[in-house]
Amino acid sequence: MKFISTLLLCSLFFSASSQQWKLISAYSLGLPKQDMGKNIQPAHSLEAGILYQLPGRLKQLGVGLEAGIGSYASKRIDQTFQFNNNLASVVPVNYNSNTFNVNLQARFNLLPDKYKVIPYVNAKGGLYSFFSNIYIDDPYDADGCHALQQENIINDKTMYWSAGGGVQVDPAIFSPKRKHRGNVLIDISANTIHGGTLNYINTKHLQDEQTQPVTDPKSKPLNVQFINASTQEIHEHKVAQVYTSPLRLLEFRAGVTVLLGK
Repeated sequence: MKFISTLLLCSLFFSASSQQWKLISAYSLGLPKQDMGKNIQPAHSLEAGILYQLPGRLKQLGVGLEAGIGSYASKRIDQTFQFNNNLASVVPVNYNSNTFNVNLQARFNLLPDKYKVIPYVNAKGGLYSFFSNIYIDDPYDADGCHALQQENIINDKTMYWSAGGGVQVDPAIFSPKRKHRGNVLIDISANTIHGGTLNYINTKHLQDEQTQPVTDPKSKPLNVQFINASTQEIHEHKVAQVYTSPLRLLEFRAGVTVLLGK
């Protein structure tokens, strides 16, 4: 959030002296494809950034910086844990899996700014991160075990590139009486996202790993350390499955572009 706030402050600073800066913000729906699509749900993200429209002969080309944060899972599932004293406890486990990305981008408008509907193509490159937190409730019985690991259980990142296109629409097109373009444009786009391999939790088919264990040879277990409250013995229990596959997303975005300094 600090990064996004910095982008906003930079945009306001430059808008005081230039009309070539644009603030972009959007909701993003990332649909996982190929192997990734078998394991996780769609990612919902909020994106924000700044774009500088170059002057002169390159005035239809913009370059900028963008960042986004999102989520692809938030679930609460009861898990059964068998402890060394032959005591079984059913404990709620909370899974929260999130994404973060930052990129440099270039956008080329296929029509000059004077038009109210402007199609464009864009390309991006940057860093994409998947990270998961797991919170395991303490068992109600005094002899049960308590989780030692709770947050940031798994965190992986990769470089990625993205390409696609979209359209900017001046809302004035829906109001014939308005002749001048406003400073807020509707922005809709679609992009394909490709990156290197990532480790992430399988959140599409989460289940009780103790009573319904997953035996997929393409995955590896994610174990969390527990400590016995009475004996202080430390041991591990499986709480999820970890998959590894290339980053593949089909992204659909809807948002606004704000013309600063207008």
